[in-house]
Amino acid sequence: MSYALEFYSLSWDALKAALVQRKPALMTAIEERHWDKLLDDTDLSELDDEDDLRHPAGVIADAFDEIAEAMAQKLPPDHDPPDISDRAALVFAAVVRELGKPIGGISHDASTTRDRDLPLRFRESFLDGVAGACFSDHGLGEALAARPLFGLFHLDFLSWGGLTQAELATLLPKYALTNAVKRDEDWQAVAGYAESWLADLVKALRAGAGAKSDLVALYLTHRHHYGSFGERMKDSLRDDFADE
Repeated sequence: MSYALEFYSLSWDALKAALVQRKPALMTAIEERHWDKLLDDTDLSELDDEDDLRHPAGVIADAFDEIAEAMAQKLPPDHDPPDISDRAALVFAAVVRELGKPIGGISHDASTTRDRDLPLRFRESFLDGVAGACFSDHGLGEALAARPLFGLFHLDFLSWGGLTQAELATLLPKYALTNAVKRDEDWQAVAGYAESWLADLVKALRAGAGAKSDLVALYLTHRHHYGSFGERMKDSLRDDFADE
């Protein structure tokens, strides 16, 4: 299982305006520039009719209608919005990639048995634990990877979050990597990766603040893409030895 947390500088107002109705030029851009790449970057195509998804004009149009309907819902303040469909989630991510300016990311291709649970440790031990401690905000992981935006929420396989320009400005001065953080069990759970992940995260957040705009993050997970049959066989052998 592999993962990526992608960061984009993007006004939330601009994103919201782009999502509320079908815009032919944006729909064409999604189909021609982003659709196939997103299917390759996630496992969502494996959960649906792939032939349908590979001819996406109608899928994209229907997804925009679903998104607009979800955004129009009025929910009580204490209620999380329901999940939107996989197809609508793909369109949301495509709009972010089309309109946003990439400002960094964190990724790992976890192909070996040793790294099999790394995406889970990245989400819980690193984002919630290590990064949360460094920024004195243990809700940071949820804000970046599972924050409903405009009533749009999708938790499995592809999710998102972000920080406003004001939140970035408040958060960054709090950053401190202390010895106490490095002694904590969350750091130990990801010790081999924690410093590089932190460096990538801080760099992206600072770039977002420097852009004087809001930040949107996409969190994607997918199965490892093997480069060859031999690589797949080596991984299978590692699994066999690990199970013995």
